[in-house]
Amino acid sequence: MMKTPSAEVKLQAVIKGARAILEEKSFQKSARAIFDYCCELTGAVSGYVALLSSDGKENEVLFLEAGGMPCTVDTELPMPIRGLRAVAYETHRAVFDNNFMNSDWIKFLPAGHVALHNVMFAPLNIEGKTVGIMGLANKPSDFTAEDAEIATVFGELAAIALLNSRYIDLLNEKTESLERALAQVRTLHGLLPICSHCKKIRNDEGFWTKVESYLSEHTDVKFSHGMCPDCLRELYPKYAETVMDRLKTPGKD
Repeated sequence: MMKTPSAEVKLQAVIKGARAILEEKSFQKSARAIFDYCCELTGAVSGYVALLSSDGKENEVLFLEAGGMPCTVDTELPMPIRGLRAVAYETHRAVFDNNFMNSDWIKFLPAGHVALHNVMFAPLNIEGKTVGIMGLANKPSDFTAEDAEIATVFGELAAIALLNSRYIDLLNEKTESLERALAQVRTLHGLLPICSHCKKIRNDEGFWTKVESYLSEHTDVKFSHGMCPDCLRELYPKYAETVMDRLKTPGKD
């Protein structure tokens, strides 16, 4: 029978799991580390970590640990949310069965799956919703309520790792967007080749384009067209003073 881990051993494992969240660059790696620490404490030798699909109907497996036993299941195949796994999703709590091969859940096991003598599922909960699952199996002895408590803690660590990876991805997207914006701003610094007569600007490809077209392409500036007083007097001398007078006196007919 497996010896119950001491409080110090549990604490050290939790600290290692928390450190994996910060040290590993991807969620898959941090989730694997957290899974391994959980197996060390509970005695499970098989299992996996999977995330809920976008439609909420299936699990998408990140990795599968067969524990050295034969397993020919394709991890790319859909894994519907059903059986004991569905109970964990619905209750948002860790659940286990120590006689899995003789339970009603066995009918959901796909062909080629590793034999499961006992099974435990710990949810990954974020803001009250279960977004993934940690499956643990084949402990030499029975799973206990204490094992469920341990798995719950490591399920929470995995959820934090997932949330952290999503924040990092979002930050990277924002950073890339900012860098693109700064790159556009930088194109307007320095000398711009501009025609002294028509005022067109030569772009990086060597083509000449209107000032408003160039600025619209490289900035968020939008143009509206009007006519300055000097051009108005030059092109429409008969009407220039009348128009200017009306512009100076709002409401005047």
